[in-house]
Amino acid sequence: MTSERARVLTLLDELQAAERTGAAALGEWVACCRDAALRGGLRVMRARDAAHAALAEARLRALGGTPAAQPGRNLQSLCGVLAAPEVTDRSKVTILLSRFPDGVYDPFAEVAAQLDEDDETRALLATIGDDERVSLRWLRDAGEATGAAESAGEGGRAMLVGFLDALASAEAAGADVLTAWIAVCGVPGLRGGLRTLAARERTHAVLLAERLREIGARPAAALSEPVRRAALARFGAADVPDDAKLAATLARHPNADEPAERIRFVADALGGDPETRTMLALVAAGESATMGWLRAYHSAIDGGVPAHVASR
Repeated sequence: MTSERARVLTLLDELQAAERTGAAALGEWVACCRDAALRGGLRVMRARDAAHAALAEARLRALGGTPAAQPGRNLQSLCGVLAAPEVTDRSKVTILLSRFPDGVYDPFAEVAAQLDEDDETRALLATIGDDERVSLRWLRDAGEATGAAESAGEGGRAMLVGFLDALASAEAAGADVLTAWIAVCGVPGLRGGLRTLAARERTHAVLLAERLREIGARPAAALSEPVRRAALARFGAADVPDDAKLAATLARHPNADEPAERIRFVADALGGDPETRTMLALVAAGESATMGWLRAYHSAIDGGVPAHVASR
């Protein structure tokens, strides 16, 4: 093995072990969390950590590696505290944030900068890093917040149910389209980023449908089948250039933050449902990260930067 490949395999193995352990601990924290707003955000963080673990393991296996790493003792100790019902939510937030005293968190920047031969893994790490930064920013903002479970009014509930249902359906369809694109994508750097974006969309869809059921409704919305088939056919077509697919995706949202703004607007109106409000706020932040990465990648390519450099 080259030294770079050895570093990549080690990093991916350690990443899948750490993210899987973190997801399990966050799941136990969710189960005993007393703050509804905090609980909503933790649910998104847990789902994203689980998705990151799966992405890292899949990439590890694709490169010929086998998962073997175990989480370090410090991480195991931290996760034990997060899962402990006798430790207050405020204390857990404080302990978690104390690991990042400088407020700047780019977990893979140094390693990614050293990857000259593996554009796909570099882009995968960069987009996973986007999720981690979103989570840390939210956790810092939420550190002093408290919330109590309240019930939304009947009118507000009807609006919420319709919105969650439509958004869950859209996110699931988006994940399907991105997955079809990944299968034929010919640019490793772009393909690596798309893997995280697809997992992010799928995670959002599952979380939203789960929340919909918890408030007593059933997912019912579905994207128009002709529209869905057309999107899958176009983005799953090997003869359509990747840059054309990228441009078409961005053309749908000339205002890069417009998808996230719609979600934030609804979240801000949910004064009586702090758990759903926080979940939607983090989903919106994830949508912003998705559009931001796609625009940055497209701008680099449009400016003549080679694809393998654009993924850095």
